[in-house]
Amino acid sequence: MKNHSTPAYQGAELFSALVFICAMSAALMYTICNSVVFQTTCIMTALTFGIYMIFYALRKKKAYAFFAFLACFFVVTIIFSVFIRLSRVSPVDFLFRASEYYDATMAAAFIPLFSFIIGFPTAYFSVYIPRPAFLLLPAFIPLLLSAKTSNGLPAGYVVFMAVGYALVILGVSRPEFPKENVYFDDKKSRFERLGALGIFGLVIAAVIYCVPRSTETPLGDYLDNAFKVRSTFFAGNGLSNFTNTSSVNHGSNVLSENVLFYASADKPMIVSRWFFDEYNDDGHWTAHKDYTTGWTNWRTYKQNLNTAVLSSKLRVAADVGKLSEYAELLKTLPKIPEENYYNTRLMRIYIADKSNTRVVIHPNMTVDVSIRGYDDKIYRTLMDEMFTDKNFGQNASYTLSYYDQTPNKALIYLFEQVDMEELLSAAEEEGVISETEKEAFINERNQAAEYREKILEEPISPRITALADEITDGLSSDYEKALAIEKWFGEARFVYDLDFIPRETTAEYFLFESRRGICTDFASAAALLMRAADIPTRYGEGFVLDADNFNEYGYYAVKAADAHAFAMGYIEGYGWLEIDGTKYAIVAGEEEDNSIIPFILLIIAIILGTLAFIFRERLAEVIFAVGVCFRSDRGKIRAVYLRTRKLACKIADKEPKSTTSEEVRGIISNSLMLGAEAEEITSCADALFYNDTVDPRAGKLYANYRKILKMKRKMRK
Repeated sequence: MKNHSTPAYQGAELFSALVFICAMSAALMYTICNSVVFQTTCIMTALTFGIYMIFYALRKKKAYAFFAFLACFFVVTIIFSVFIRLSRVSPVDFLFRASEYYDATMAAAFIPLFSFIIGFPTAYFSVYIPRPAFLLLPAFIPLLLSAKTSNGLPAGYVVFMAVGYALVILGVSRPEFPKENVYFDDKKSRFERLGALGIFGLVIAAVIYCVPRSTETPLGDYLDNAFKVRSTFFAGNGLSNFTNTSSVNHGSNVLSENVLFYASADKPMIVSRWFFDEYNDDGHWTAHKDYTTGWTNWRTYKQNLNTAVLSSKLRVAADVGKLSEYAELLKTLPKIPEENYYNTRLMRIYIADKSNTRVVIHPNMTVDVSIRGYDDKIYRTLMDEMFTDKNFGQNASYTLSYYDQTPNKALIYLFEQVDMEELLSAAEEEGVISETEKEAFINERNQAAEYREKILEEPISPRITALADEITDGLSSDYEKALAIEKWFGEARFVYDLDFIPRETTAEYFLFESRRGICTDFASAAALLMRAADIPTRYGEGFVLDADNFNEYGYYAVKAADAHAFAMGYIEGYGWLEIDGTKYAIVAGEEEDNSIIPFILLIIAIILGTLAFIFRERLAEVIFAVGVCFRSDRGKIRAVYLRTRKLACKIADKEPKSTTSEEVRGIISNSLMLGAEAEEITSCADALFYNDTVDPRAGKLYANYRKILKMKRKMRK
């Protein structure tokens, strides 16, 4: 007799489902609502369990369950759409950055969505079509999403999820089969399971992999967004500007390949856009109010800040008998041919993205600017930012003159041994340098010292200070300290990774936990380390003229992807020196990173353990089959009989120890119609147990047992 009807199911254990749902909710809310994880976890758990209970109550009424599914899907879609429209935050920003700032409206959109995605499959795979392995699919949502957004879940959340999963697979519903001896082949359920798995797999793939990534670049704003407020004049020749905050790495950076401007230069270099002074706890830099004013009379001052000229004049003075007090030290300075004194270079910039901006992008040590078609004032701040009084037109072009100088180590070491002001004053008195040259260098030194005192009113973290002391231990020169800090990022194997999404945006998190980030992270960390080493330092943002973007026309095509952050430290005897720890970092994908191996091993262990539990009976049979091969004939008879008796007792719901061989034979013959196979096994066992005789059919017994086992499974006994 055959019966192809679908079995009815008992209800799944509700407490187990609740724990599982709570674990999934906690993991998801930790990922996207970190600051209010407890409150949002409670809300999502209640909502998800409510959705689960709707389908649990309709477990024996599939038609109603189908309409309930459509209704829930419709309601969740409406809620999601309405709150997405109401929110001022984009869905992508919320998913990838909500751990940093919480938006209640966006949370109200995503919580119902994820509640439906978790609640319905939990009911479907634990009540309607119990398949514990398929319950791993909802678990992958928080695991994969957290790996993209917050550097993985803490161990406690992973354990909670594992416990919840273990409980729910132990508490899934059980099928109720007819009492009669029937052959059961539920093909309809098989197709239903496969269809559900395919559909849900596509949903998971869409949620995890098809969500668009953040389009924010490392710097965020483009050239024409530099000015947020109307500028204000001071004393007729000053202009206040640059009040924005710096960029912060929120991760998942997708860099635009749109060309912003073209630049002609002799070699790859960094060009500056703006600088910041004060570091905030959230990882942002802001401009100090005393350094946002620009002046127009900066050209003469900057043109006199030429260390090559100063070094040459001091050396010549010593050679001709001047500055006798310093002569021995001055003779260590290198001789520079007069034609190389100034070493002035030209750079031309052509804006290409239709920006109508007032920002003058420029290299370090720029001494002059000429903007085509613009005759008005050009301002410069003490922090080396340059901008104009008016926008200078779309796709404007301009020419910059700058000193191309490498650090003169001899001059730097000279000023570490003598007082700069005393030496330069003596040089002016003896006619070696002009008063203007002396004032330019002394004013820059004094401004840097004043800047250090003013900025260091804000204390630096003791951990960062201790790290700076460790890196610069044994070094006395500011120049050597700055280079040591710059190179340390490579020695400590920091990783440059555009895709990495930090859990926090602070320099401490970058330095002591993740050690992985982008240029803004490296620049912030380097600036704070240098300040901790008592070096006047500011944080800067600009662009890199990359050799890979040098075209056949002799220009560097500078894209949004070339946006860059760096630190600038003041070194006596050189001026403001670019410190770029990013250039020593290991590029993501090229490092030998074994940090993920323990996590992978944990996942593999959980999967293997789950599979072993789900398929424990088949695994036990495999172990039994292997063991039978190595037994003697006596052992084979004993093992096969005891195994057969256990199967028979399971079918008849009897106690194995009190069941005779004759009863075993009867159960198998009546239930599975395999009387001959059962008779061979039991007769061999009787001969062994009662007469101590080994039947020659011992080698065939395992084959008989396999037939019995196969039929039991086929008839679902």
